[in-house]
Amino acid sequence: MQLFAHRGASDLAPENSMAAFELALIQQCDGIELDVRLMSGQVVVMHDASVDRTTNGSGLVDQLSSTQWRQLDVGNGEVPPSLRQVLERVSGCCEVNIELKSADVVGQVAAEIAYAIHHFAFKLPQLCVSAFDHRLLMALKDIIPHLNIAPLISSCPVALSQLAYDMGACALHSHTETTDAQLVNDAHESGMAIRVFTVKQADDLLRLKQIGVDAVFVNDVTWARKVLTSA
Repeated sequence: MQLFAHRGASDLAPENSMAAFELALIQQCDGIELDVRLMSGQVVVMHDASVDRTTNGSGLVDQLSSTQWRQLDVGNGEVPPSLRQVLERVSGCCEVNIELKSADVVGQVAAEIAYAIHHFAFKLPQLCVSAFDHRLLMALKDIIPHLNIAPLISSCPVALSQLAYDMGACALHSHTETTDAQLVNDAHESGMAIRVFTVKQADDLLRLKQIGVDAVFVNDVTWARKVLTSA
């Protein structure tokens, strides 16, 4: 079962910060998950619509200027990174899951993916894009037809993984509490992986491994690996 660092090693460093991504790489994660929005035409790594919760500043991401962005501090004087900065640092060392948090970011994310493949040693299968707004994934796939996409769901649909299959997705990203063996088996029968967010309890981690989940998103890869190994 693969271990993806959720917003980096976000239990040990500020979420979605370069420090958190550096720790995730040190922990030898299988993949890094991050969230992106658009700020002054640049794809930046930020979960919330505003910077209030995770930085020393305030305001909506899409209303900030580049100058204002550079004055933000996510901790230890670190400015929130751009997607390009993270992709350059990773440079194909592991998979990267990019979660789209706003509708205006699709075209720019497509451009950043193309840039990363040409300049940062990534292969297209190492990059996956996810979103709760599945329309954004289809728009992105129109631009990059062979891109791996993974719809996010927080419930267990009546038709199980069919929605992801119909989208041509490589995987379905489902919630810990609503992922069961039936959903996992259905995804596998359709040729898709199933990855589960965000796993924080040892019991959940072991249960998901037992039912055949392909990957989990965790806030501390070392913790998750120890739980799995000790079991």
